[in-house]
Amino acid sequence: MTGQRPTRTAIVTGAASGIGRATAERLLADGWRVIGIDLAEAMPEAVTSVVGDATSPEVIERALAAVDLSLDGLVCAAGVPPSGPWDDAAHWSNVLRVDLTGPFEALRLSMPALSAANGSAVIIGSIVGPAEGSTRSPAYAAAKAGLGGLVKSMALIGAPLGVRVNLVEPGAIDTPFDPPRYPPDARPDVPLGRMGTAAEVAGAIVFLLGPDATYITGASLRIDGGRTLL
Repeated sequence: MTGQRPTRTAIVTGAASGIGRATAERLLADGWRVIGIDLAEAMPEAVTSVVGDATSPEVIERALAAVDLSLDGLVCAAGVPPSGPWDDAAHWSNVLRVDLTGPFEALRLSMPALSAANGSAVIIGSIVGPAEGSTRSPAYAAAKAGLGGLVKSMALIGAPLGVRVNLVEPGAIDTPFDPPRYPPDARPDVPLGRMGTAAEVAGAIVFLLGPDATYITGASLRIDGGRTLL
């Protein structure tokens, strides 16, 4: 049909569960084509699945091969949770590889395709690192704090290419990613009194990818129910 808007395409890492899955589902509902990367095969039915390690350049290139050189959105939601022990060197290396190097690789390899579409990238961080420390996992805090510097730098690199790069920093979100200390609907450490949902985070991600955020780049959007105000 003449004048019909072409289908927008996004790559979502970590698309099988949690925030990544909720984002893939929201994008599909909004008419996007979604290529998902995850170690698990159980991604939403309409997603074009690429099963593999989201930190692997070879796996990322396989996903990019499905977008025909033009990419409207990139969402880096794949990650490993804070665990421990805090002084385990192997844990440190793995968390930094997945939670920090993985988004760098995805941004690095996707930049030409994002530029071709004047696209946008959203990286999933955390309030742990920028606002809070972690006795369980300094590695997780360090990786998530590092994403702030990565996003600001990639926003500067991407700006002349027409690419926006932003960060979302969720707080307590009700997903299987990190079991909560309190019931989801009774959080004394959150001013709004509850955990957030993956769908609420996905809504913010889709906003940052979309036409209402075209003058936003290098920003960090905190989604924590007011927790860090305490």
